Amino acid sequence: QGPEHPNPGQKYSPVGFPRAAFLPDNKDGKEALHGLYLAWEQRLIFTVGRSISSGLENCITWNDIHLKTKVTGGNHSFPDDQYLGNLSQDLAGFGITEAEINAHMRRHPNLRETGQL
Repeated sequence: QGPEHPNPGQKYSPVGFPRAAFLPDNKDGKEALHGLYLAWEQRLIFTVGRSISSGLENCITWNDIHLKTKVTGGNHSFPDDQYLGNLSQDLAGFGITEAEINAHMRRHPNLRETGQL
């Protein structure tokens, strides 16, 4: 763990990895993808701490950016008409603005197709 984590220098566990998340395949989903990419680059998607689901300490956990991890069925799935608005607020809470997302989309128009920059 780094100095920004709860127990610097201690080992941590990637319980439940790899993880996957889903976005709608439309204009708003594409904007969300670019916002999440910016969050990933800034190391904002995950953190190290106590897992809410397992109760284990020193685990990699979600970092208050809510993602849909199932296509259907359950709290973390679609349909959810509020999801993209909530995600936008999550990103804004970490300082990722709509202007920054739009600039990223202009610089990297093929992110969805390639999955990388």
